[in-house]
Amino acid sequence: MVSPTSQHDAEPPRAILFVVSAYSLRKRAFDRLEAAVEAAASGPVRLIRLEETGPSLMDALDVMRAEGHRSIRVQPLGVPFPEPLMNWLPGVMADWRARGRNADTQLELGPDPATDADALARFVASPLSTPARSVERVKPRLGKPGWNAPPDYEFHLLVCTGARCMIHGAASFPEMLKEELKAAGVFDRCLTTRSGCIYPCNQGPVLVLYPHGYWYRLPDQASTRHFVREVLVKGGVAEDLRFHTARAARAHSITNLEKLS
Repeated sequence: MVSPTSQHDAEPPRAILFVVSAYSLRKRAFDRLEAAVEAAASGPVRLIRLEETGPSLMDALDVMRAEGHRSIRVQPLGVPFPEPLMNWLPGVMADWRARGRNADTQLELGPDPATDADALARFVASPLSTPARSVERVKPRLGKPGWNAPPDYEFHLLVCTGARCMIHGAASFPEMLKEELKAAGVFDRCLTTRSGCIYPCNQGPVLVLYPHGYWYRLPDQASTRHFVREVLVKGGVAEDLRFHTARAARAHSITNLEKLS
């Protein structure tokens, strides 16, 4: 018997976008997690990281809508899932729906996995059923000998890859910066460190330059190239890109001006 609604008219199954917060997640572990969510869900699924590299939440929602999905559940994954991100996600999802024609797509936010006591108990019990590995014959060590000395670079670049900067384009920024540093011949003079949230999230992508104490917003390749060539190569400041100077650096500049006056 054919139902009143044909298969062609039936709505597609709700898609699920799993989001995980993990700064040190290696590709192999991500692939295992991705396979697990694909096996667990019956409909279309996608997995992204909220920090570091990969598509941002906004980008992933754009792709899923372009694929034809008009009902998407955003499901946090991980125990514990950071409470600040749980509080942040609804507003970001609402912001995405307010853009362009996205209002035709229904979004739902799933719960923090840790709120399900039974699921949390199973998660904790699961690894206990696997034999443990003895460390009796392991040589004691706290790290490699080279970890005692700080690396000696001319410039230290802190690049924020926190979740909030990710939605402003920080996902692709570290690789783009790396390309520009190499093209300008200053890659070997720079220690580039990916960081967690450093607070001015709405300014992202954010780069902090030390020892100068200068904070820059570098939203695209043109601004990144200008920063590299003007600041790191020529020794300038790039005032059009700088939005903050650290307190100690400000005090040092004032002291120098007073000495000159």
